[in-house]
Amino acid sequence: MNITDVIRDIKMSLGLETIALPFDKPTEIVLKEIIQMSVRTFSQFKPLIREGYESRKNLRSPDEQSKRMGIYILPASLTVTPVQYADAYMANGEDPKEQAAVNVFTVGTPFVGFGSYYPQDIINATSMGAAINKYSGVTAKPQTSKWLGYNRIQLFEFPDNAYIKFVAKCDHDLSCETIPITCRESFMELASLDVKRTLYSMLKNMNTVGSAFKEIQLRIDDWSGAESERKQLVDSWTSSFHIDDLDLVQFF
Repeated sequence: MNITDVIRDIKMSLGLETIALPFDKPTEIVLKEIIQMSVRTFSQFKPLIREGYESRKNLRSPDEQSKRMGIYILPASLTVTPVQYADAYMANGEDPKEQAAVNVFTVGTPFVGFGSYYPQDIINATSMGAAINKYSGVTAKPQTSKWLGYNRIQLFEFPDNAYIKFVAKCDHDLSCETIPITCRESFMELASLDVKRTLYSMLKNMNTVGSAFKEIQLRIDDWSGAESERKQLVDSWTSSFHIDDLDLVQFF
């Protein structure tokens, strides 16, 4: 999916190829600027997920005070487009959601001695080991992070030599190349409404002259309800899915 295809399809579906719009810029440029607004709105509901790995030693901080507080700037590979939210995890090759209890302590069992064969000794040692591990899991501090906005993230309890996995929710590229093909119809619905409402707002008060005036006026009258239709669409998306700190629940 790319913005050229989106522009062509919208021009055809709205009949914009048959009328001359009174703009100083080509129609394609006007539509491109409108659709880029649609990309930013769409990204709020279906963000682009980017992942990156970096050693804590290689991360940059805004200043020395921030560095002492564990505040760092996200790796550049994650900030190609605006970042909405980011998390950090210890990079050990596992699912980040399952890592919380893995990194904080080493499982241990009390030594019961070589040749121990009394069942009660073994049971006691096993019970004590379970208690120690439970206590360690409760009292040890896991590695966590806090998103501060503006490409900054604060790390807590990460070792100085930690290798960190970053997961960022980002805006899609304005070229539309990063929007999944499975979301094409949803995006096209939003983009079409954005084009209708924006062109209606721009054209309704223009003092256009010539034979094309009547045709344009008739066409844009059909777009007068696009603003309310767009609001209904965005409201329905807002009530259907949400973004939380762990995952995206979507209903496309």
